[in-house]
Amino acid sequence: MSLDAIATKGAEGPSRANTVKFNVTALLMKWRMKYRGHKELTALSDFMLKDIGISRSQVEQEYTKPFWKN
Repeated sequence: MSLDAIATKGAEGPSRANTVKFNVTALLMKWRMKYRGHKELTALSDFMLKDIGISRSQVEQEYTKPFWKN
């Protein structure tokens, strides 16, 4: 069933459609934040990484993970 079909289906439809839209939006925002975090970590110098307790190899390992995975 499409989102349009859910939204036009009685009193329960719009709230269910809004919940689905909210969940999808929240998931996309989470993925975007992870993607940006990966990019920001790779931009840090080795000195800055050492300061926060992360090695370059840990950053590379994290960066190679797809952003949609934990």
